[in-house]
Amino acid sequence: MVWTVDWDPDFKYVLGGPPTRRLTPNFRLSEFQRADGSVRVHRELVSALQILRDWFGRSISVNADVGSGDGADGLAAVVRGTPRDELVSRARNLQALGVFSSVEEDADSVTVAIPDPDHLPSIDMAQALNTAFSITSAFETTGDKFQQVTGNFDDAGLSFGPAQVNFRSGTLAPMFEEFRQTDEAALRACFDDPTDYEEWLSVLASDRDTQIEWADAISTGRGKHEVAEPWKTYLKAVGRVPAFRVIMVQRILESYGGKLKRALAYLREVRDIPIDHLRCICSLYDLVIQQGSLKRADAEIRARVEAEDPRDQFHLVRIAVEERGRKANQRWRADCMSRRVGILEGKPVVVSESDHETQRANLKFYMLRDVRIGNGAEIHTTDLSDEIARVSEAVAAGGNSLLA
Repeated sequence: MVWTVDWDPDFKYVLGGPPTRRLTPNFRLSEFQRADGSVRVHRELVSALQILRDWFGRSISVNADVGSGDGADGLAAVVRGTPRDELVSRARNLQALGVFSSVEEDADSVTVAIPDPDHLPSIDMAQALNTAFSITSAFETTGDKFQQVTGNFDDAGLSFGPAQVNFRSGTLAPMFEEFRQTDEAALRACFDDPTDYEEWLSVLASDRDTQIEWADAISTGRGKHEVAEPWKTYLKAVGRVPAFRVIMVQRILESYGGKLKRALAYLREVRDIPIDHLRCICSLYDLVIQQGSLKRADAEIRARVEAEDPRDQFHLVRIAVEERGRKANQRWRADCMSRRVGILEGKPVVVSESDHETQRANLKFYMLRDVRIGNGAEIHTTDLSDEIARVSEAVAAGGNSLLA
């Protein structure tokens, strides 16, 4: 699992582990080994190199055996890629954003270094929303997140897309109605059989119980995770329509962004601690996607805050996500808590709850950088329309970290 490696005591430097351990989508631990086989690389350098790889869009080789002394080791790397000029250009773009502190060219390589990892430059709200969306989508889906179709394994009926909108929550039908209003010809073209299209419209117009019953009938496979044909193919085709992808991201961020703002306002009322760290925001976003709000754990959250007297945002958010996680169905409690606490810490965390032991993480964890969000503490009172529009267009078009 990503980031299950050997750490220094502060969990900042990767010091070893299985050479084949994948740290990010494109880099394994072996790529950071020195000539003598040792490893010492700061996790923020690993993240920065993956961001560079995302922006470059091609493979790059890494030599992290750069620098000397404890203060410099693990903060710089020599990278190579073709075309070199484009690699240099991308690295300088990221330097302008504060991801790299220096970019030095050589005859056939580029040496990049990150800023002081304890004082990284802040990011903007659009970058934070993009990160939160990406982290949670990687938990909720596999492969192309826009083509994810899931059967009635969890009594939600049919679930679809990056946030797995579904019949039970009442979020699936309105999204398809917006698709229809935007471009019905494109929607109809996703269904080979006109009769099936009319049946789908009829299901969308039905009450929730009828929708779930219909979805259960077409659910198949082990535990009803799969969806029978031709419905799976139809829905995957919908997920390939560019205009529908934009709508998916925009509606998800508008809906759950509003819930995130309410969760932040609630915590600010419980304890007046500004919440502006990327990992705290991402942890709470993941919570509202899965569990909606903090309300069901109000009494428990307030009791722990009174007893533990948190003095920083990480402590406060941890109390919130743990207590809300304990309100989940017994089967999913450990899963909920491991996801949220893992996001807070930026690495996998094992949680034992109600006889279930779980460790959750995903390859997008490299995006969980140790950064604050400019004006992030005011997110609960800020209009996010412009940021949501920017993220929606970028993610729908295949953008990665930092809206590359």
